[in-house]
Amino acid sequence: RTSASLASEHPEPAMTSALRRKTLSFVRHGEAEHNPLVVRGKRDSDLELLRRGRSILDPSLTPAGREQAAELRRTLLASGQRFDLVVTTPLSRTIETSHLAFEGLCDRFMITPEATETAEERLGGPQRGMSAAGMRAKFDFLAAWDLSSIREGENWLRGDAAVLGGEGYYHPQPVEARLGPLRQWLVNLEFERVVVVGHSGVLDRLLGLQMANCQLVEHALELDE
Repeated sequence: RTSASLASEHPEPAMTSALRRKTLSFVRHGEAEHNPLVVRGKRDSDLELLRRGRSILDPSLTPAGREQAAELRRTLLASGQRFDLVVTTPLSRTIETSHLAFEGLCDRFMITPEATETAEERLGGPQRGMSAAGMRAKFDFLAAWDLSSIREGENWLRGDAAVLGGEGYYHPQPVEARLGPLRQWLVNLEFERVVVVGHSGVLDRLLGLQMANCQLVEHALELDE
């Protein structure tokens, strides 16, 4: 199966013109351990800093990133916003952001590898995550989340230990090949209030926006004719 199966595995009612456009909320994850190192490495042309950042396998949020997620939660609580579904990815930084910002403010949480960034070897460990079992061991709250879209050996492959950052799991297709099916699946979700917690390398392409950490935006997605 390919990423196109994402839409077919979640059958929805037959689409009409009214279903071809949907407004969703999108959030970029909070600052993760690799982010400051990569930003400084690029700014200063420091290859050692870049390598250090890209050597971190599945980085967690920094204290600043956790505070960013907590601040987003405070903003949502003050506004009275609630959501029907959070869609996020099988990487620690998005899982932590989703939990810290939306726990108690959303009825359902779903993890899909289809919204991960392209796992380029040169970008190393931050583009790779854990097995489903590893995620559940690290985050006990995942017992209540839907992980059924993670299909190890198909859309979540175990990588090579020789890659920068070491062995980790990743989606085998580049994000460009997944954007169309991902957009279609999101637009056709039966839930009305959906928030996607994701990565800049996906959100930039999907929305045409460059988002700050834990920035929340509303954006209408349209299906191609």
